[in-house]
This record gives sequence, structure tokens and C-alpha cells, in this order.
Amino acid sequence: MVIKLSDIVNLAKEREYRVDIEKYEVENNIYIRRIENVSGDISFYYDPGDEEVRINYHVEGEMVVPCAISLEDIYLPFDLSDDDLVVFKQDEEGFFIDGDRSIEELVMNIVLPEVPIKVVKNEKIEYSRGDGWVFISEEDFEKGRENEVDPRMEKLMDYKFEEDD
Repeated sequence: MVIKLSDIVNLAKEREYRVDIEKYEVENNIYIRRIENVSGDISFYYDPGDEEVRINYHVEGEMVVPCAISLEDIYLPFDLSDDDLVVFKQDEEGFFIDGDRSIEELVMNIVLPEVPIKVVKNEKIEYSRGDGWVFISEEDFEKGRENEVDPRMEKLMDYKFEEDD
């Protein structure tokens, strides 16, 4: 479904759109891969008091983001609601719309500010390894350093005390 900019600009009463997205793939974004099972509604209405077009939405579903370490899919639920001013210039404060948009593109404009920059899965992670190298967790690194002798003290460890009788 395409939401036409002309329908929003010349809005005389409320216009509601139902959101029902099974799967929408996101291209050229390293923080999110797709959204799935999204439902809700988006409505545009004219506020005669302020003489402004406003957007009111409630959408919920799952965003699929990559794990920062293993790059495996992580499913994060979202439930977003807001009422905001619709703006038609990018430098203005509000929900920016610059042309005809599909319902999926509008939902992505709603979801993108909520996408986390870094997510790590809760399960045990299998770290990569190669010929002579291995990735290890920070905890394993710290455990290995516990038994390590400070190189400044290494010579003192070899010192043998002489006993005077």
C-alpha cells in the first residue's frame, strides 16, 4: 500500500492505515536486517487548533538485528506508540515525509530510531579460531592474566635467599 503525499498535505479529516507486515527486508543498514510480524495502525489527522498535520501510530512486532560478535540473527520485540507533528522539510523537528511512501517505509521510519547500535546474544558464543590465533572473551583473557607474573618482578622470583647460621 502506498501512502500518497498529496493525500496527507490536503487532509481534511483523519485518515487511518492498518499495518500488517509479515516480513520486510532492510537494505544497506548494518544495524538491522529486517522487521517481522508487525501489526498496528498509523493515522494522519489535521489539528485545526495548531493548523498542523499530525501522525499518531502504534506498531508492534520484531526487529531482527545481527549479534555484534557472531553476526547471528537476534530477534528483539518492539512496541512503539507516539503522536507527532508531520513535517515536509528535513531540517524541521517532527516526523519527516518527503514523498509517496509505502506503509513498510513509514514503519521503518518509526522503528529505525529504536534500533540498538550493539546487541550480543545471551547464549554461549563460539569464538572464531585459526592457525595460531583464537578470539577469546574478556573474562577468559582476565582469567589468563591472574597467574601471570609482572615482568618487572620476574627477576626477583629467581632470587635465592641465603640463610646465615
